[in-house]
Amino acid sequence: YHFVFTRQNRGKLDELKALVERGQLRPHIGAVYSLADISSAHALLETPNNGLRGKVAIAVEPSLIP
Repeated sequence: YHFVFTRQNRGKLDELKALVERGQLRPHIGAVYSLADISSAHALLETPNNGLRGKVAIAVEPSLIP
């Protein structure tokens, strides 16, 4: 395990957002769950050797779920 400590910085977040929007940074999303199904997302993260590659995203807007 590696621990990463960060500080909140709006400017840096805006820079990351711009990189994503320009296609220069592509986050690795392994699974997307709806807010209503957040318990399943949590269970996936707690499952050892779950085969997940990438982050688990929670879609607050249901239309964003692939």
